[in-house]
Amino acid sequence: MSSEEAPAITISHEDEDILKAFEIPSMVFVPMVLKGALELGILELLAKCGQLSPLDIAARLSIDNPATPDIINRLLRLLASYSILSCTLVEDKGGPPRGSTTSGLGASSFWTTMELLMHQLICYSKKRLSWKAGLCLYNLRIFTHPHCLKDLVKEGGADPFTRTHGMNLFDYMGQDPRFNDLYNKSMMSSSAIYMAKIAQHYSGFSKAKTVVDLGGGVGVTLQTILSMNPHIHAINYDLPHVIAAAPPVPGKIDPNYIEGITHVGGDIVKAVPKADVHFPKSVLHCGDDDFCVKVLKNCWEALPPTGKVVIVDEVIPEYPGTDDVSQTNFLMELNALRFAPGAKARTQREFAELARASGFHAPKYVLRVYNLWLIELHKKM
Repeated sequence: MSSEEAPAITISHEDEDILKAFEIPSMVFVPMVLKGALELGILELLAKCGQLSPLDIAARLSIDNPATPDIINRLLRLLASYSILSCTLVEDKGGPPRGSTTSGLGASSFWTTMELLMHQLICYSKKRLSWKAGLCLYNLRIFTHPHCLKDLVKEGGADPFTRTHGMNLFDYMGQDPRFNDLYNKSMMSSSAIYMAKIAQHYSGFSKAKTVVDLGGGVGVTLQTILSMNPHIHAINYDLPHVIAAAPPVPGKIDPNYIEGITHVGGDIVKAVPKADVHFPKSVLHCGDDDFCVKVLKNCWEALPPTGKVVIVDEVIPEYPGTDDVSQTNFLMELNALRFAPGAKARTQREFAELARASGFHAPKYVLRVYNLWLIELHKKM
């Protein structure tokens, strides 16, 4: 089943309301990308030459960084999802997706578009949608200054966050308790929204004895899974400084203790606990393909023959649509681009490549909740 065929368990008005709540704190990425495209001369080049592919743009800008076409493609498809640019999908007969689209200026000027986007932001703020932690997180100076997109496109190498702070986002969280706390609260908020729907509609945990949440934060996601599957032994597996903020182990009196969850510190790139189900929610978009293959191979080794990986993550279209789901996912992808090396959202084809490289069958797209898909990977034996 393709991601397009996977049944959506949220309806259009739910998607619009919730995704606009996600969009509001992420709107900073649109002017950030526009600024980078202007500084690089991409918009001027498109105005002069018409439709160009990311490869063409990199060549005409005389940038020889091999990662440049892929990064440019990611910048342009966000702008295309907001109709700031036009986009044409070029058939590549099964080849790699890089360079498979061409882009040109949209029908309206981007200045007019920015005015409309700001008007949308004001209107949706009046709905009083609660997204306080995410709004505070994404607009911290830690995140927003400087953007460094121009340098990333030209030179490659470290992501903008690492360029600015001398360490990646996850290492920084271990150094800054206040930021770590805000990040965890933001992730808890988003997990609560998604997992309430997933737990209600997904029955894939019903036969599992042990479920490991990879990158599970402080355990809120597992708490929701356990509410519908109390028989499960749940393991919350995350970096040690994250686990340090989780509810305490059994035997200590604490109102935050969650019955049925064991918190374990570790590194998913090195190893993962044995289980019937591994559950990486919003994890794979945090790293490059090598990172994802290492994590998934660790899962393959730790799963029984009947085990599976249940992924919850963005699936971006080959063609950048202008619907709420596409816009939200392209915004989230730009968020990933700025804080982790090689971090990105992936297409169906790219998920299939990851599955094949790590020893699993082709991905099975089970359902979509708002802008995220639930995907199963089953072992090949």
